[in-house]
Amino acid sequence: MRSLTRITALGVFWATICTTAAKPVVLQYANVLQRSEQVKDSYDYVIVGGGTAGLTIADRLTEDGKYSVLVIEYCTLITDEVIAAGGGRNFNDPKTHYNITSIPQKDMNNRTQDVRIGCCVGGSSAINGMVMVRGTASEYNGWAELGGPESTWNWDGVLPYFKKAIHFTPPQDDVAAAFNITWDPNAWGQEPNTHIYATFPTYQTPNLIPMYKAMAKMPGMDIPIDGVGGNNGLFWNPTSLDPKKFWRSYSRTGHYDDITRPNYEVIVNNKVNKILFDGTTATGVQFTNRYDDDPTPVTVKANKEVIISAGTVHTPQILQLSGIGPKGLLESAKIPVVVDLPGVGQNFQDHAWLSVAYRWGNGQPPAPNVTLSGDPGTVAGPNVGAWIGLPAITNDFESIAARYEAQDPAAYLPANSDPTIVAGYAAFQKLHVKLLRSKNANFLWLPLRGSPGGIVMSMHVVSHGTINIDPANPNAEPIVDYRAFSNPIDMDIMVENINYMRKYMNSPDLAEYQAQEVFPGSNVTGEALKDWIRANNVPSNYHPIATASKKPLELGGVVDEHLKVHGTKRLSIADGSIMPLLPGANTQQTVYMLAEKAVDMIKARTQ
Repeated sequence: MRSLTRITALGVFWATICTTAAKPVVLQYANVLQRSEQVKDSYDYVIVGGGTAGLTIADRLTEDGKYSVLVIEYCTLITDEVIAAGGGRNFNDPKTHYNITSIPQKDMNNRTQDVRIGCCVGGSSAINGMVMVRGTASEYNGWAELGGPESTWNWDGVLPYFKKAIHFTPPQDDVAAAFNITWDPNAWGQEPNTHIYATFPTYQTPNLIPMYKAMAKMPGMDIPIDGVGGNNGLFWNPTSLDPKKFWRSYSRTGHYDDITRPNYEVIVNNKVNKILFDGTTATGVQFTNRYDDDPTPVTVKANKEVIISAGTVHTPQILQLSGIGPKGLLESAKIPVVVDLPGVGQNFQDHAWLSVAYRWGNGQPPAPNVTLSGDPGTVAGPNVGAWIGLPAITNDFESIAARYEAQDPAAYLPANSDPTIVAGYAAFQKLHVKLLRSKNANFLWLPLRGSPGGIVMSMHVVSHGTINIDPANPNAEPIVDYRAFSNPIDMDIMVENINYMRKYMNSPDLAEYQAQEVFPGSNVTGEALKDWIRANNVPSNYHPIATASKKPLELGGVVDEHLKVHGTKRLSIADGSIMPLLPGANTQQTVYMLAEKAVDMIKARTQ
């Protein structure tokens, strides 16, 4: 039986936290002297960030006892009180996420956007929507195309790590039969030492059935056996839930709780100020207690590597604070340049969405009489939806692709972008044109529900934003700019996505029930629809990627194909920031996959 991971920052075990949860404020503050005494002088690996990827890597690196690991996490543990209040799933305490807001978005009527990322041990896997999907083979083959001919990040190269990362639990027989839920056991993993779970609830609402049947008849709609096999269409997906308790399964429960190893230590409530270098070789990190008014810096040595897993928002900040990033930005912030790396903080992407509201005008589609033995309380998130390529969304896909193909790669990038960033975008553009013309690349996600309308989500964006330090205050939260709709192609795609929702709600199976569009209204078209989109678009589904992209240096990349930071030694990155292209899917499962693949790459460097 696995027991509890040590929390070095507080000098207590998680068992102690359980018994003192009524006074969590006592546990959120650490004494600098106490921390200095408990943290060793050196570890084989120092991991910056105890989130989705960081804890996965720490667990896997330490499981055979060969290597020592210290994880440094800025945030704290979710207390028993918060877990209980959220039913083991929904940790809505504001302390569990960062308080960051983007700068005003010019093409969204100067609205700002909440940058919601997890701030706790477990990171964003503790607060996400728990959807377990992967995207398509063509999208991961695109990762390899951007990486170069020797890349192992194609579909065949990542599939084994998807399987290793997640333990799959199939649906109950009665639910599967009633709702036509199918799955491919060969596409999933069930390794006994993997404790991140993908689980189906024991119940579904029968009102989903007529909505599913109507979507199944949409032109060009495929129905794969399983949505994780590399193909898109209409399919059911599990959620990240423990199959026994139906509590949230996230990186803390899978890669941190119930583990006691003398070689695996985690320190919380501490901020990494910078990576330490000998020339361009990373030797360790400097960090401070986030709650001390006048903190004493602590240094720790990494004998083998420093691994940054701080996430798409904070990984570029840590790099830039350490002297790795665009030279002009670093000089303006008075930070000595260690490596001039223009791609740090660039290429920022996220999924965009909005809600189209409907009501039934003539009753509602009748739900079949289904008898189920399961518990409705096990339903935690959307379990069925359509993942659709642009050729199935609109007949105008070719004209959209042609307009994008004809663009000057520099035309819609930030002014004065480095030539390597422009070259990288040109490669991205060439790939993206192929995806625009591909039926098997997800440009739209419509989660189905037992009622009309809902979310319309653009799964690929071509407008690239930035996340950079503030030169006037580098240690403050970074400046986040989505640059939403800076490229007009994203508006064209969102318009077509809304039109697809309209076609679905007026499809033959649903026509009798006279779906009425409440918001924005079926009469809102053309420029008026674009105005509505600008006023209502949400440029983030909290799936930020690409600020430390895995691409060649000459294409504005930050890490190479082995996740090593260009121009440095013994420094690597493993988190969502390395993704060069959005998967057409919620990014949770992808981050687990890349963390598992990163571990094998890191271990291979020691042999």
